[in-house]
This record gives sequence, structure tokens and C-alpha cells, in this order.
Amino acid sequence: MTSPDRTAPAVSRRAALSGLLAAAVMPGAMLSPSRALAKPYLLHPEAFPDPAPGPVVLPTWRRNAISVTYLDERPKIAIVVDDLGATHPFTERVVALQGPLTLSWFPFAPNLPEQVAAAAARGHESTLHMPMQASSNTIAQTGPDPLRVDLPPAVNLARLRAALDAVPNIVGLNNHMGTVATRDPALMDIVAGEARDRGMLFLDSVTIPHSVALARAEIAGVPAAARDVFIDHSSGPNLIREQLADIESTARRLGYAIAIGHPRRHTIEALEEWLPTLAAKGFVLWPISATVALRNKIDMTATV
Repeated sequence: MTSPDRTAPAVSRRAALSGLLAAAVMPGAMLSPSRALAKPYLLHPEAFPDPAPGPVVLPTWRRNAISVTYLDERPKIAIVVDDLGATHPFTERVVALQGPLTLSWFPFAPNLPEQVAAAAARGHESTLHMPMQASSNTIAQTGPDPLRVDLPPAVNLARLRAALDAVPNIVGLNNHMGTVATRDPALMDIVAGEARDRGMLFLDSVTIPHSVALARAEIAGVPAAARDVFIDHSSGPNLIREQLADIESTARRLGYAIAIGHPRRHTIEALEEWLPTLAAKGFVLWPISATVALRNKIDMTATV
């Protein structure tokens, strides 16, 4: 007696299933039953909607930026105060100023997380104030570990990375000193490349007219801007007030102005008096991130 063929039912089931799948495919679709089995969404795409888009990851400078109203048509003023963190009494007075200001911190300053957090609580934005080689060629002015044109690129990059890591929650960096460093394209390319890779902005302090720092940042695709006015290049009270008037005229002429000052007694006293008057004069006080966005035509309301 011949034994029954136990494979027949399985073969019949596969044949029937293949027939059903083949019948379900539109004529001319060229979809084989095996592809339909492997990729059922080809038969019924409505049952397999596209996955929801993942969360949008903004660059660091936008995540750490102070929120402002970008539709305001009044002239904009951004005040950056450099050299912060090393002289505590003056730093505390700057943090207490009306804002939002942009506070730029030395990477070698003590207690930076606490100081930056106190500034943020007052509504200020923060940047790294990166030491760079000056014509004086002494760390008495630059502070320790400045970027130098006579150092190997790997050393400069290590110094830059350590400094960026030292100051938390920053939108970017600007140069401290740098009358030698900011004229060197190769060195500024290192700065621009690291800023780009970290998603940060760059502000050229323009400590020398021939600086290439802004141009190299723009070539690298870094959101960037340059300083328009130094508030206290001379520390006399009358000259500081003249510079504040220059900020106003620059903002009216260009639509915005970027000014840099320092934590000095006469500067702080002048800012304490001047900052509260800006709104009544028709100006908007806002942080450097907003001016960089305006200058570079970056839509800060967009999420992609």
C-alpha cells in the first residue's frame, strides 16, 4: 500500500495563497506573489502610512538663543560685554544690568557654570570670549592658552575645544584680542570649522581693521557678524557717552548695531543710565543671536 504524500496539503496551501495574491495585483503592476508576501505594503499602501517625522534638532546657537520678537520693525541694538568671569564684583554688576545683553566669558574664569546660570536667570545670553594672539605677544593681555599663528593646528584646535567646553550654554564665540590671530586665514579656518561643527555662531570683535575672521566664518557657512562700535575703546565717561550715541545712529542707519563693551566702572555706570532709555527712543535691545539671524536672513520661526 502506498503511503500518503504528507507534503500535498502544504503545497496546495502555498499555491492557493499565491493565486490569491496574484489575483489581488492590478494588471500590469508586475508585482510577483513573492514580493507581495515580503512587502505587503505594496498591495495595500493605505494600511502602512509614512512614519511620523522625528524631532527637529536645532543647531546649538538656536537652542541656547534668547527668545525675542522678530517682527518688530524698530532699529535693533545688541550689546556684548566682554572679559567676564575673572573680576567678580564687576561681573555681578554687569549681570544685574537691564537686558537682554550678550555676556562673553573668559574660559579660564572660575565657577563658570554658576556665573553663566546667574546671567541666564537675568535674561542674558552667553558666548565664549576666546583668547587669541595679539601684537603685544604676551599672555598678560590674552590670558592663558590663546590661539597662536606659530602653534601647530592640532594644538590650536585642542585649546579652542577646551575653551568651548569650559563655558556652558553658549550660542557661540567672539575673539579676545587677536590683532595677530584674526589676520591669519588658516587659524581662522580652524575657528570657523569648529564653530560650524558645533552649530555655533561667530562674532568678529574686529580688534584690527584687516581681520579675516568674519570672511572665513562666512565661507565655512557659520552664522556670523562683526562688531560695529566699541563702547569703551577710551574709558573716559564723556567719550563713552559719545560711543553710545554712535550706537544709536548706526542702528537707525543700518537697522541694527552690534556694540562691545567691558566690565569697567565708567562703562557700567553709563550702561545703567542708558539702557533703560532705549525703548522710549524707539530701539529694541536684543541679544547677538537675534542680530546674527537678522544679518544672515535666518528665519528663527522655522523649525527645519
